[in-house]
Amino acid sequence: MSHPGRIVVAQATLGGLCVVLLLFLDMAQSRAGLFALGCTVLPGAYYAWSQQRTFHATRLLFQGVMRMLLTATLMAVSIVAFSVEPVGFFVTFVVMQLGYLKR
Repeated sequence: MSHPGRIVVAQATLGGLCVVLLLFLDMAQSRAGLFALGCTVLPGAYYAWSQQRTFHATRLLFQGVMRMLLTATLMAVSIVAFSVEPVGFFVTFVVMQLGYLKR
């Protein structure tokens, strides 16, 4: 598995654990955690998949920018359109970013 693929797996694992822990606190917080999970894993999985197909520096940079834009767009849609709880959303999002520490 490629390095970006391992990061996506680590983030999905951390996000899933966070959603389960939030489920014990409040269902709305857990729902917000699920949205954060989707906002992080979907763009990350796209990036990992697309990175395996190319080694051209310009395309890799473009794909990284697209991942960030897709993440920001999904976050905005989740917060505005679905009115998720911000605490559960951002706690899960921050915990999932710890997946980048995976070596």
